[in-house]
Amino acid sequence: MGIGYATAYRAGITPWEKAGREDQPTLIHLLEREEADRPDRVRRAIDLGCGRGENTKLLLDRGWDAMGVDNVRQAVDVAVRRNGLEDARFVIGDVRHLVHSGVGTGFDLFLDMGCFQSLDDVGRTLMAGGVTELAEPDATILIRTGGARAWPVRPKDAIRRDIQRAYRGWDVAAVTGVGAPTSSSPTRSSGGNRGEWFRLTRP
Repeated sequence: MGIGYATAYRAGITPWEKAGREDQPTLIHLLEREEADRPDRVRRAIDLGCGRGENTKLLLDRGWDAMGVDNVRQAVDVAVRRNGLEDARFVIGDVRHLVHSGVGTGFDLFLDMGCFQSLDDVGRTLMAGGVTELAEPDATILIRTGGARAWPVRPKDAIRRDIQRAYRGWDVAAVTGVGAPTSSSPTRSSGGNRGEWFRLTRP
């Protein structure tokens, strides 16, 4: 995973960043819901596979106690410089081994924009286990799966049953696209690399 992304960053080929920017209105809509559910407490979030930190910065600007984790040092270094954030806001680590990466515990929100998608089945299961161990009982996971050309490394598509298989004990609900409840789904314009969003909670 890291080699492919590191090579893409060095070459300046980062289509997933463009896809993320295009989908930011959807992310903001989903964050508004999470914030409304937690109005009177410090909200802790972790940006999984944070890359160059755009969404970590967004979370911080919205009042979350947020940090990012990524295994590509070059991307994290850019995240610190570009966003004017402290080094302490980022961990250079492997999302498959979150518990021992030094990110801390007690998170209310896990943001995953393409990270799950880039892993193989074993990696997805390992990451899900770490997320579960670090999550508060009422935590939420927001996962965006990518479109056909969104990621430089992607063994296969990630669909709802893949998420359910990895995140055992979590309820998986589509919040955009087919299967999403139309009354609460954010409005989204079409885009080949946009993917779909899922919201995970524990019963």
